Amino acid sequence: MKKNFTLLAMAIAVLGIAAAQTNFHAPTNKYGYYNVLSCPTSPSFFKATTEQNEEDGTYKVYIYHGNYLAQTIKCDVTGGELHFLDANFDGNLDIVVGPVTSRNYSTILLWSDAEQEFLATGIELNGYYLVNPKSKTWVSLGSNGASTTFYQTYKWNGLALDTDELLMVISDKTTRAEYRVNTLYTLIKGNYYYGLETEKNVIKRTDQLKKLPKHWQQIIESFDTMEL
Repeated sequence: MKKNFTLLAMAIAVLGIAAAQTNFHAPTNKYGYYNVLSCPTSPSFFKATTEQNEEDGTYKVYIYHGNYLAQTIKCDVTGGELHFLDANFDGNLDIVVGPVTSRNYSTILLWSDAEQEFLATGIELNGYYLVNPKSKTWVSLGSNGASTTFYQTYKWNGLALDTDELLMVISDKTTRAEYRVNTLYTLIKGNYYYGLETEKNVIKRTDQLKKLPKHWQQIIESFDTMEL
């Protein structure tokens, strides 16, 4: 038993060295963004696989170094796809589990130097995601029907990915009254895009993309030019 424990500890330690020394992400576009879907699906220095539990629909992620099983992590996600990147910009390799697409749920496993293992964050991702290592920002693209699109930025806070700014784009005039706005583009702070709270949380309204703050122009263009 002691021998097996030692081998497992060695496997985790070697895995940690590999993770810590890797800057592993997809090439960025001219604004510094890359699509999580374009991130590598397997690294060369360790092995990770997924298996679905037929009873409850959850997935287990198995992480191996060589022939040694270093970790087993249960994830409540829509699918078992894996993408590898430095998710929280600390220089370590992390894992996104799930399809990372619209109307599907994914999560993030973060490597911990202190624990020498991947930690389940419980983060629930839903939609398409871009990452910008320079500004240390995540951005999601989602929708509420055909006429309303939401772009949400996020910043890391420990193991949590906190919401930062929200951009709502309304393309159908008939839906604008529902959101208490009367312009095409509305920059809103927080998640108050329903009801009477919306109007007082509006920072900037405009019907011209070029009048939005530059980072929002870049985000919209990045999503428009990437294959999703």
